Amino acid sequence: MQSTNSDTSYFMRNKFPWASLLEENWKDIKAEMQMVLDHSDVLPNKNRWFLAHPHYVKSQDKEAWKTYEFYFFGIKQLNHCLNCPKTYALLQQIPDLVTAQFSVLSPKTRVEPHLGYSRMVLRNHLALEIPSQDLCKIKVEDEETSWTEGQVITFDDSKMHEAWNLSDKRRIVLMIDVANPEGEYNGEQINRYKIENIDDPFLLNIADNKTWLEWLDKGIFPEESLNK
Repeated sequence: MQSTNSDTSYFMRNKFPWASLLEENWKDIKAEMQMVLDHSDVLPNKNRWFLAHPHYVKSQDKEAWKTYEFYFFGIKQLNHCLNCPKTYALLQQIPDLVTAQFSVLSPKTRVEPHLGYSRMVLRNHLALEIPSQDLCKIKVEDEETSWTEGQVITFDDSKMHEAWNLSDKRRIVLMIDVANPEGEYNGEQINRYKIENIDDPFLLNIADNKTWLEWLDKGIFPEESLNK
């Protein structure tokens, strides 16, 4: 697994072989993203965007940061996968997949400095809509960069990081977490550990621990979970 960056950079390019597969097909992924975001009335299956409400999101928009889940710690949101068949087919080719979702950051929104949930994973962004490289940025520790549409960047989100969209248009990436190849756990082990140890009130409001484990064992969310 090679990187085009120096050993001191927090941002990596070409970290995983599958990144080139996403980049070669990024326009198809973008087209499906725009369909589920802008034309949900014509979709064949139920559709739900989840609002992220961490305390470190600062914006005047009530939907400042929202995501469209495909995989959540090994549990598939099948309706969303079927609404985006090309994206789904590509995600199925990623080893040690942990999570995958479209991530939309509204205009004039800041995600303030915070730490991710685990050093066991590496986070990847495939840039789909980047209205301005000057006004849309991501920063890990003391290193700042922007996104280039159609390219994947990889970083360790367990380090202090932040992001912002100060433009007047939305910023969208396909966000993917995979097992860190330098760690000792594979994707399946990480997924089970996270589901077995759920303590987030928002997630526990959706279902209790026992139900989450049942969903993990089945590998799929029930359709009624989209109504919660």
